[in-house]
Amino acid sequence: MSSFTRRAGCAVLCVLSCVAALRAVPASLHESYSGQAAYNYTAQVAGFGERFPGSPGYLKTQELIKQVLKKNGAVIEGDDFTAKTPKGELAVHNIIGKFNVTPDPKQPIVILAGHYDTLFQPGFIGANDGASSTAILLAFADALAQHKTKMQIWLVWTDLEEGINGFEGDDGLVGSRHLAKKLQAAGLVPRIKGFFLLDMIGDKDLSVAREKGSTRALQAIIAQAATQLGYSQYFFQYTTGIIDDHQSFLDVGVPSVDVVDAEFGRMGQGFDGMGEFHHANTDTMDKVSKQSLEIVGKTILLTVELMDK
Repeated sequence: MSSFTRRAGCAVLCVLSCVAALRAVPASLHESYSGQAAYNYTAQVAGFGERFPGSPGYLKTQELIKQVLKKNGAVIEGDDFTAKTPKGELAVHNIIGKFNVTPDPKQPIVILAGHYDTLFQPGFIGANDGASSTAILLAFADALAQHKTKMQIWLVWTDLEEGINGFEGDDGLVGSRHLAKKLQAAGLVPRIKGFFLLDMIGDKDLSVAREKGSTRALQAIIAQAATQLGYSQYFFQYTTGIIDDHQSFLDVGVPSVDVVDAEFGRMGQGFDGMGEFHHANTDTMDKVSKQSLEIVGKTILLTVELMDK
């Protein structure tokens, strides 16, 4: 073989390798997302057991979040404070992972959020209520590591979302309320184009509510994304009001939407208002679906892409 032939062969191999590398990274953000990865993360987090503040499972979850953010090159920040609760003073730790941050002081921000704590209830592992929201954000981090956006994308894991005795006064939504007020004080509210809360989105029988307090314009973009992906039947087929972390951001003027499946299991007399498995120790991994995580994850990331144009 001549040296020219060898050089030509090497050049062809190089081109083929480059093409293969380009093909390895999906063309869009939502195509980079993996419902299987989200399911695997859900199983891992649920496997930590009870995750109320201060518990061993809670600490393991914090460590996992930080490991995944570090692996994916996020700017990691904490929002740490002490809250007065019906259980006395508790240390609260919101975790923030920022992607695609530029020096531009006016760069728009989109926040994708979910809570990582569980009820103070013995035996409650919250596979759907707590683990699925934690996990979908981890899978978002894996996808965001491969793609640039014009906007800053913040992944926010809120703490102490669950009420201890209920959701009256300052009981519940503790982490989100503190963070929202902190961002307001910092003058960041005008830059935040949307706060998307993900809650209880692993339900096998997926049906995302049109939460009546949420910002209609954001729900419209989600509906557009769902239509493009062929997922319309899973979104906004019923309307209900939910007390959830999005309210903390609405209260400071941030456009916000609760992406929540508010019908978890059988509904009706004798069951919790959000279904038989809501806040029950039967909220286990057999109630969670990879397909549901795939549908919600792709829809929300396509929503981000539509907003980023």
